[in-house]
Amino acid sequence: MSVLSERVKKLRNAKRQSQNEVGKALGKSRETVSKYELGEREPDPEAIILFAKHFNVSTDYLLGISEQAETTTINERKPYSPELYAFEKYLHNESFIPYLELAVRMKDSNIDINQFEKLINKIIKNKPLK
Repeated sequence: MSVLSERVKKLRNAKRQSQNEVGKALGKSRETVSKYELGEREPDPEAIILFAKHFNVSTDYLLGISEQAETTTINERKPYSPELYAFEKYLHNESFIPYLELAVRMKDSNIDINQFEKLINKIIKNKPLK
């Protein structure tokens, strides 16, 4: 059994997922995940990347190059500046994306932010628009 097969099985069990659940998450069959875990089949580079993303570990860890299982998260990195760090956190928040798209459209359309703010306040307060 290879390091990769042992680690995939260990990570799957730690996450309390079945081979079928992992297979679905990776776009693979349960049988394929089983063969990876038994060492009967070696995953291609794309599959290794999918495993790393799914289990939030580095590919180096999966391949036995590193013993550190955890990947560095945004919160553990030192930001270049507080503003960039805050912006990066927003970019990882899916619910923020529509607001970012709106801001870009406003900028591209040369909409005056003060006019837009008045419009939003009227909508929020349920006042009829004039």
